Amino acid sequence: MKINVNNVTKSYKHKSALRNVTFTMEGPKIIGFLGHNGAGKTTFLNLLSGLTATTKGEILVNGESIFNAPSTLRDICFIAESGNFQGEMTIAQTLKANRFFYPKWDEEFAQELLQVFALNPKDKVRSLSKGMVSALGIITGFASRASITIFDEPYIGLDVAARNTFYDLLIEQQTEDPRLFILSTHLIDEASKLFEEIFILHEGELLLKKTADEWREHIVAVKGNANDVALAISGLDVIYEHMFMQEMTAVVYANGEPIEGQNITLTSISLQDMLVYLSKQKVRSGK
Repeated sequence: MKINVNNVTKSYKHKSALRNVTFTMEGPKIIGFLGHNGAGKTTFLNLLSGLTATTKGEILVNGESIFNAPSTLRDICFIAESGNFQGEMTIAQTLKANRFFYPKWDEEFAQELLQVFALNPKDKVRSLSKGMVSALGIITGFASRASITIFDEPYIGLDVAARNTFYDLLIEQQTEDPRLFILSTHLIDEASKLFEEIFILHEGELLLKKTADEWREHIVAVKGNANDVALAISGLDVIYEHMFMQEMTAVVYANGEPIEGQNITLTSISLQDMLVYLSKQKVRSGK
């Protein structure tokens, strides 16, 4: 599956949730789609799943506009942070409805996952805890077998063991039934090892798109005296820089080249820290 996002803007009255966003996603792959609250993540995911229309620009899936391709939309499963299921329906009724909507629905796998997450098919959705509703969303996403499967904060209310079960299932499914998984989460440190490619949105704009290998090889924090750091990073794209007393910290794209200089230290940057840096200050974007 290939998603082309071309100059997409989404505005609500006088506020733009997305501004001229352009990128390509291609699977099978597990993608981390990240950003702070209000960054535009859920807005984009709603657009991709056909729930709302763009104000400007277009989203193409395999070359077709999602608004002119109903069969494509049926091959996109979006598990939102909330509001996925009707409260008066039982779990069994919910899964039955899913079976009619998703052409590749795997009922046997859905029943297996009900046991994994200890859900009672006779229970009504409105009686479930937040964690149980999250588990039902996870079951729906995996059993849909949709070529594009989107999880937006999929494990609210789940404990560590249940979240680890989700991660294990994600890896297992990507091995057995490869597809384009898009995962949006605030538990970045937990999930970061799963990501094959990373997208970061901030204030409605794409700030970063890197594969996991590019992340590890190209993004470095340089610390030291301001003059020494400035000399060492000359010519490099700067993501974030901060002065404290006489010491500067600069997070840069190293582009695979060694960074040399006197009185400086080089450290790797976690994805969680990078998100914090990008939220504080956008110096120059090297998408």
